[in-house]
Amino acid sequence: MDSNIHSTQGPVESAGQQSTRPPTPPPDDLAELTALLDRMAARDLERLTDAVRAERVQGLRPLADRLEGQWLKELAGVDARGAAGAEAGVQFGSTAGWLRARLRMSSHAAATAVRTARALFRGPLPASGAALSAGEISAAHANVLAAGTKDLPDHVIQEAEPALVSAARQLDPHRLRQAVAHLQYTVDPNRADQAAQRRHERRGVWLTPTYDQLVAIGGILDLEAGQTLAAALEPLARPADAADTRSGGQRTADALTELARRALEAGQLPTTGGVRPQLSVLVDLPSLEGRPGGPGRLGGDIGWAGPLPPEACRRLACDATLTRVVISRQPSDPDHDHTCELQDLTASEREGWLRAVLAKLPPVLGGAPSRPLDLGRSTRVVTPAQRQALAVRDGGCVFPGCRRPLAWCEGHHVRHWLDGGPTDLDNLALVCREHHRAVHEGGWRLIRGPDGRFTATPPHRRHPALV
Repeated sequence: MDSNIHSTQGPVESAGQQSTRPPTPPPDDLAELTALLDRMAARDLERLTDAVRAERVQGLRPLADRLEGQWLKELAGVDARGAAGAEAGVQFGSTAGWLRARLRMSSHAAATAVRTARALFRGPLPASGAALSAGEISAAHANVLAAGTKDLPDHVIQEAEPALVSAARQLDPHRLRQAVAHLQYTVDPNRADQAAQRRHERRGVWLTPTYDQLVAIGGILDLEAGQTLAAALEPLARPADAADTRSGGQRTADALTELARRALEAGQLPTTGGVRPQLSVLVDLPSLEGRPGGPGRLGGDIGWAGPLPPEACRRLACDATLTRVVISRQPSDPDHDHTCELQDLTASEREGWLRAVLAKLPPVLGGAPSRPLDLGRSTRVVTPAQRQALAVRDGGCVFPGCRRPLAWCEGHHVRHWLDGGPTDLDNLALVCREHHRAVHEGGWRLIRGPDGRFTATPPHRRHPALV
């Protein structure tokens, strides 16, 4: 027997100091099991027939479950005695903490193991423990039974356990989980509803741009929302044809993108600032046209996610359903001089160049029509074209110190329309809903200076202060 395969340690007399007590030899049954596993590992499986190998795979699985059952049974005994750490002469604060430290188990796996061991071998599920030890159900089934019945009264579990074990012998763990959930609703619907509400409150989806120009998606949905999303993605995630080489994950990612794109194109989503949600890309004209020698390598700005490659910008420009706003990075000579970055321009310079370009969109954009940006007193409502122009010029709420994004903003007349203010770009600004209310109901004054910068004056001050 090779004693090096065991992790037995001498007791610790004090923190960081090993005892001189010799290691305790492992029990004989563990030595026999270890020797048997060593012989199995050394066996040449290539000499076995396919039928024998398949039979061995099926036969080993119940044996592995039986071994898992024995491990949980002995774990329950250690937990009952408070003996976690006794092999090293120390005492741990919890059995799960001992498993994490000694067996390098994750927090979730250790907690699950302790909970299952207690339920099957110290709690109300003895028949389930016996079935696991006999290899009749798997460790996954045992975990489902322990987790699904932990909030039920003991007398209910005892009455239901024979039916649950019978179901575990016939169903896979997922379907067994559904059966246990039905039991929960039958026994205590109020508690089940409360548990469902707690699960629902854990929902969330997070989109985060990565350093390598991707967007990471993470989140958790309740059962209804998850099934709804899966049903919507399924027809879009199918392979396009027999030659489709995309992985399942890639097809699902493409399906999610297609689902969002179709929702945007349908125009049935709530509007933002009077404009339906849409994909907006800010790209300089030479990049869009792909001029030789131009700054085509700069690509476009797609928002918080980061820059978009030039070819992707040109592909999007071919789609007539997308709203397109084009600006140049240099108002003095857009055909040759591109040394000035967009952020170096004043708001009035950007606005002036925007007017000129929008009035004469080039043929490369498919003959998109020009759109009037100054409407005078003919209308009070900010048009979609003006909204796009404001998005380019302001980028978000113009209230000093505010960083709220475009989606939170509304068009605002700096000089109120009722007071004679025109619906022109010079008299319009994007402000978030909170600051829009502060201006109208709170008495704040928003003033745009000759350089295009905005200042805000609170109600109790006479002179504006640049924040």
